[in-house]
Amino acid sequence: MWKPSRKIRIIASRMLTVLFSLTMIFHVVALLQIIPYQYLWGGRLSSLEEMYVMETVSLLVNGFFLWSSIRYLQYINQGLVPIWIRLVFSFIGFIFLLNTIGNLVAFTNLETLLATPITAFLSVISFSLVPKYENKTS
Repeated sequence: MWKPSRKIRIIASRMLTVLFSLTMIFHVVALLQIIPYQYLWGGRLSSLEEMYVMETVSLLVNGFFLWSSIRYLQYINQGLVPIWIRLVFSFIGFIFLLNTIGNLVAFTNLETLLATPITAFLSVISFSLVPKYENKTS
């Protein structure tokens, strides 16, 4: 089984921290209606109210993902990543894998072309944080 090095995990976790921060900014922009809701959620939203609910949930979920990425960095700097945080990243990786599949069947080309590679990348990075890590020298 692949066991990414400490350096790879730190880079991956930092990348996730940046990407989740940017994603949260995107969701705030969507909530401010700077992006028309017809272009969000694969073009499947039918009303402004539905957009507010979905984008608020997305913002909260991405906040949790951001918090998890920051916690992962704290744990890896301590030399041991507990199983609970690895299970969280299994869940996050799975969510982004499902989201990638959803983006492939989106009604809007923008979401298919832009979001699909991003969510696939997020899934791969998240799964890279799952294997057991224990720094034997600490």
